[in-house]
Amino acid sequence: MVEAGRIARRLLALDDDPKCTDLVVRTALKCGYEAFPSNDERMLRQSIEAFRPDVLTLDLCMPELDAIEVFPLLRAARFRGRIIIISGQPDWLREQAKAIASEHGLNVSAHMEKPINLGELRTLLTVIRVGLIEAEERALATDSTMEIVRPVFTEARLK
Repeated sequence: MVEAGRIARRLLALDDDPKCTDLVVRTALKCGYEAFPSNDERMLRQSIEAFRPDVLTLDLCMPELDAIEVFPLLRAARFRGRIIIISGQPDWLREQAKAIASEHGLNVSAHMEKPINLGELRTLLTVIRVGLIEAEERALATDSTMEIVRPVFTEARLK
């Protein structure tokens, strides 16, 4: 759930490789996100509930759980944010993981291969952040319009 008026978006980087999560976090911070690394996929649900990220970067192959096992956990945690799959696995496997995530009602914005192309990651994070901000602004404008319209309808019914 996106909090109204929150300018910085939150990103959680999940990967068993601390070097990868650190790289993603540093890049996300430069793109205007609040960003946190997680190297323990077993703590994912608690991290999602506590941090409420707008974006999750996700490695497909981790020691305790692979991404296919993570998708039901994300659904159970009611994660509504965007997912970026970052993996050294072949393109066809990343595409298949994206399709499985969609079957679980999750939104995979993109998938990227390792090693990470920093220019592509920066561009992707910026596009997602701008899209999230624009969606929030539209939602706030709609809410403001509804607040103006509601009293008019109520007054009309009283007459």
